[in-house]
Amino acid sequence: AGWAAAKALTANDCRVTLLDALPDPTGETPYLTPSGKPFEAGQRGFWKDYPNLEDLLRELGIAEADVWTDFTRSQFWGPEGLEATAPVFGAADLPELPSPFGQVNGILRESVMRLPLQDRVTLAGLLYAYLDVTRDEATFEEYDRMTAHDLFIKMGLSKRLVDD
Repeated sequence: AGWAAAKALTANDCRVTLLDALPDPTGETPYLTPSGKPFEAGQRGFWKDYPNLEDLLRELGIAEADVWTDFTRSQFWGPEGLEATAPVFGAADLPELPSPFGQVNGILRESVMRLPLQDRVTLAGLLYAYLDVTRDEATFEEYDRMTAHDLFIKMGLSKRLVDD
């Protein structure tokens, strides 16, 4: 959001200085909670497949190889510790399957999940939302206005997944 706002302002002849609240905005130094667990305060890297960022880099004359970082697995933590690790889609060890089958395969093969089976089953609601979001413009707008919390409740995720 900061880059997009800065770009829009500079396009309208405003001078902009982009600041980051973290002491190390590069993401090289882990940001930790008071208990010492890693915490993501926002996007700390730039990955391919963001057309708006690709356009901005071209416009600024910056080589993509100088900006893109390696893909890393996202980790999801709950009160009991690590709950799941998201797969890196596009990794060489995952077969290329049409969406959403690739996502399901990656999650089943690659995720470290301590979630009980009854909680995992409720994740199917998110798969429905993934397919439904592009049905038409009105549906997209409905999802776009929804918070993640509201989406999880609407799609029937377990109370544990909603609360944690």
